[in-house]
Amino acid sequence: MVARAVLLPVLLLAAGAARAATLEVGPQRAFQQPSAALLKADDGDTIAIDPGDYFDCLRVRVNRLTIVGSGPGVVLTDTACDGKALIVAAADDLVLRNLTLQRVRVPDGNGAGIRAEGRNLTVDHVRFINNQSGIITTDSPDSVIRITDSTFTDNGVCNGPRCAHALVFGAVARVRIEKSVITGTRGAHQIVTSARLTELQGDRIEDGEKGSASFQVLVPSGGSLVMEDCVVQKGPNAANTRAAVMLDGEVTGKLVFRRNRFINDTGTPMPFIRNWTNYAPVMDANVIAAGDSDVSSGGWLANRGWAVLSQVKRTVGKVIDLGKRVAHKVLPI
Repeated sequence: MVARAVLLPVLLLAAGAARAATLEVGPQRAFQQPSAALLKADDGDTIAIDPGDYFDCLRVRVNRLTIVGSGPGVVLTDTACDGKALIVAAADDLVLRNLTLQRVRVPDGNGAGIRAEGRNLTVDHVRFINNQSGIITTDSPDSVIRITDSTFTDNGVCNGPRCAHALVFGAVARVRIEKSVITGTRGAHQIVTSARLTELQGDRIEDGEKGSASFQVLVPSGGSLVMEDCVVQKGPNAANTRAAVMLDGEVTGKLVFRRNRFINDTGTPMPFIRNWTNYAPVMDANVIAAGDSDVSSGGWLANRGWAVLSQVKRTVGKVIDLGKRVAHKVLPI
């Protein structure tokens, strides 16, 4: 009886593993479009896509799904699901590999290659080209985002006066971007992250010749940031010359910058980092040209003053509104 009790869970586990399937997509396959394969996919399956251009988008609702290009030149293009992205992932543990995601446009200006609305996303060797945004994630406190060997080219496309960011990470546990290139962002920021920990390892984050990003990296809410072995460039058309990396908020973790190279092609001296946090970053072996500086806290006092003034205005407005409602009830017109 003991042996049977131990054996039954093992058999059930093996049966569950056996159900994982590979669904093949391509002109000569059972599924001609990735979305058709996705309709048949179960948790843990793999969708393998043959090279070609697919005017298609994906609503991912199954967990532990892998979507992989089976050769070079697998392109999803020009289509958005739910007015959001080429791939809208409302599921956990999605893996994307060997794909190109390009030319997404939606009315609100935030059309992304990927909109991650679940937990945990792995992106490996994926190209994001000319989207309004590359990746947008929603808040998910225990989610981990991993991006490796990927490129983000000419994302952050402007829609009238509004410009999207190339990469936007909500309040997640961890973001790690490794050996990737982010270039050509126009108008907004290249990386905006509210993760508790963001790790940038061996990346190139640059304007190039035509990019006009505001900040290369913006950490607005006090998250930890570790940046090592990266090349960070402000181009001649940069939207501001305040810094490449902007840090703000109350830091409860760490800020570490090691062996990075800062290239300033704006013609205006500037700091590599503008630090408006409560924490002094660790700086080690970074390469910064003469005339530029490593860290500045300039503008902190004015920024705090505006924040306090804005809060006072909001509070006064609420008090006035409450007074009007009370007066209306006491002395109805």
